[in-house]
Amino acid sequence: MRVKVIANGIYDHNGRVAIGAVLDVQSIPKGWAGKVIVLDGGEAEEKTFATGQTPTGYQVKDKGRGWFVITKDGEEVTKSMRDDDVEGFDELTDEDKEAFVDLNKKD
Repeated sequence: MRVKVIANGIYDHNGRVAIGAVLDVQSIPKGWAGKVIVLDGGEAEEKTFATGQTPTGYQVKDKGRGWFVITKDGEEVTKSMRDDDVEGFDELTDEDKEAFVDLNKKD
């Protein structure tokens, strides 16, 4: 099946996979939930799992044209930032995510 990366936190043998990359995979790992969408192939069950419902907690959202924002429970909570600014956000502790969001609040 082919999936498209829609959030940071996807890695392959070369390191971090860029948002927007299209990958051919046999199955979707649980850790990829909410970070990829299924373009074609796979079972309906896998498509539901991959895309999920409204994301919960903090997520990095691609706004397009190289801009990203942090959302919490689907609502934007930070100003728009570039990829370098949000790189590694998914690996932060919950406490560090709160601090990052506090430093980068929407205007």
